[in-house]
Amino acid sequence: MRALATLAIATVAATALAIPPAAAVAAPLSVTAAAEVPPVASESEKLRAARTLGIVPTDAMMLLRDKDFVIALWRQATGSEVRASAELAFAGTDLACTEWIKSGVLSANERDQAQQMRDAEAARVAREAKEAAAIVAGIAPDPELVVQSDRDFIYQVTQRATGPRVRAAALVAFGAAAADQKEFIANGVRTAHAQDQQDAIDADAQATEAEKARKAAEAARGRAVTVVRIVPTPEIVSLPDDDVLRVIADGARPGSEVEKAAVTALRSRVRADWKRFVDTGVYEANWRDVAAVLAQKAAADRALVDEIRHKAVVGGIQPRLARAAERALAGGVDAVRAFLDQEQYEVLTQSFSRNAINGNIAGQYLRESADGVVVKPGAAEPAPGEGLDATWRVVAGLAGDGCFSLESPAKPNHYLARYYDGKKTQVAVQPANGTVDFGWNATWCVDNILPGAGVTLRGGADFLTRQADGRAGMGVEFYWWVTEPLPDSTEITVNWLNKYLPDYDPYTDLLVSPLGPEQVDGAVRYRDFQRRSAPGQAAFRSYWSRGGAVHPLTTGRGAACASPEILATYLRLSGHPALGVPVTDEACTSDKAGRFVNFAGGGSIYSVDRAGAHAVLGAIRAKWLSLGGEKSTLGYPTSDEVAIPGGRRSTFERGRIDYDTATGVATVYPAS
Repeated sequence: MRALATLAIATVAATALAIPPAAAVAAPLSVTAAAEVPPVASESEKLRAARTLGIVPTDAMMLLRDKDFVIALWRQATGSEVRASAELAFAGTDLACTEWIKSGVLSANERDQAQQMRDAEAARVAREAKEAAAIVAGIAPDPELVVQSDRDFIYQVTQRATGPRVRAAALVAFGAAAADQKEFIANGVRTAHAQDQQDAIDADAQATEAEKARKAAEAARGRAVTVVRIVPTPEIVSLPDDDVLRVIADGARPGSEVEKAAVTALRSRVRADWKRFVDTGVYEANWRDVAAVLAQKAAADRALVDEIRHKAVVGGIQPRLARAAERALAGGVDAVRAFLDQEQYEVLTQSFSRNAINGNIAGQYLRESADGVVVKPGAAEPAPGEGLDATWRVVAGLAGDGCFSLESPAKPNHYLARYYDGKKTQVAVQPANGTVDFGWNATWCVDNILPGAGVTLRGGADFLTRQADGRAGMGVEFYWWVTEPLPDSTEITVNWLNKYLPDYDPYTDLLVSPLGPEQVDGAVRYRDFQRRSAPGQAAFRSYWSRGGAVHPLTTGRGAACASPEILATYLRLSGHPALGVPVTDEACTSDKAGRFVNFAGGGSIYSVDRAGAHAVLGAIRAKWLSLGGEKSTLGYPTSDEVAIPGGRRSTFERGRIDYDTATGVATVYPAS
């Protein structure tokens, strides 16, 4: 019971408001790409949020950062859901505050108008948990204190508490993990305060044992009444236990577990029952109250996450958001809470690529460039941060629900928008100005979703498309693949997209997908890929070098002309530093008994079951090929090239070839 209640109080308390003290150093809230700028609310969005609540913002308010603007509106708001949702957002991240200004305040106000409560109870319990902790610590529980975040509230305890053990415990909790901070607010303050009180009682050498027992009882009564946020004055703590129970019952919320338990204890004529309630019963009853609120909040949160997931799936262009919501729903209460607090705002970015139908080429992305909005691949050898220009933050349409707007992650409040240049409709990334016209021009609707083809993005009556000159524009129906953000367009990636993903669908696992990041060694790049049928196992490795093409080396025996693995032999012989990159794909030998690959360094690896996989290099290879290669009387190589006195040697099924370093002559020695 105690563990469950602690978790309940701690989890709900985690949603309280945060007003960072000057001495507090906030940890990074999220990880963004190299040049990505976290989104912020625009001036027009702040004005809309304020006007929704009937508030006229001052010039000073408009200059506040998003987090402070939220608390400024909270101070003036009257609606229960608006105030509660503001507190929950403010207790979270900067992203949560920004999204509250952009859309959260609107939906919360609608709930207030419809008298639909979703956040009010959770916010109330969060405030009350900190209010009770403040009273225990001897701190006045003013409204702005009890809506701070866990960490910032604890900081205030370190500065304002009078008890040495409370301050010491608060200092430890201030630098502790989030779960420990929650436990400190729920129980740690009270435990440390009880120790401070007992220390003071024990230190009084003049007090008799009876006096010490009386003071201990008064201390217990004082801690008990703080559960219902009553300051333990001398008049209250000196009351008999049954009168303290009446004080608690009167201060408890009507119908609460605390009220019921206090009344039940009062009905008993056994004094031990009264004392038991003061010592432990009031806390257990309060934990049951909080657990009930937590359960209701958890159910509401799950419903909200499922709604977000459904909209993301139906919308068609937010697969990352849909997958994150699915993971949260599968992960339980903590995962759902984490998704709503932060993750949902971190998975809004996507990229848009031409697809492989109707002659289009995958790997060409919708991107912002110095020449405007274009559809083209990135650099074959990308610099750090490559792909941000081809990344878009997919948000609710500025013109209304059901459609979307594409925001630049490098320039907050700049959106992909249509405009008329006097001749035809064009597209560009433009700053939002809050007008209805801009909202309409920056809104894109998904008309068609076809597995393996992607989605269409319609703006007005026309579709976002790639024009003949490579620029983005408006025209006839055009399909886009919705892909992961920060895409690269290296030769290996483009080869993969066009060769292995003709049935790409962002809502399913890919038939072939990267197993890890692309590796770079000077002018050589390579990457491992896996198949859906064997996840986590490399199916092949693709190589590319400057001026060359992409060629894969498969793992295992291969599908056509199965034979011992060539990649393993290649790596055993030191790979591209020794042999160079592949310059051909794996191909069947002339007799279809095995496979071979040629390399940039002038060598080849031949593989056949009866002889294994071996490299043939340089002059020895040239001599062998001049005889007919595997069709010659020598047959397949049976060893890699090795050093011999004065030269090099390769052995074959029916003989050998020696190379004389001094003369440069390769001589054939057939087997007798």
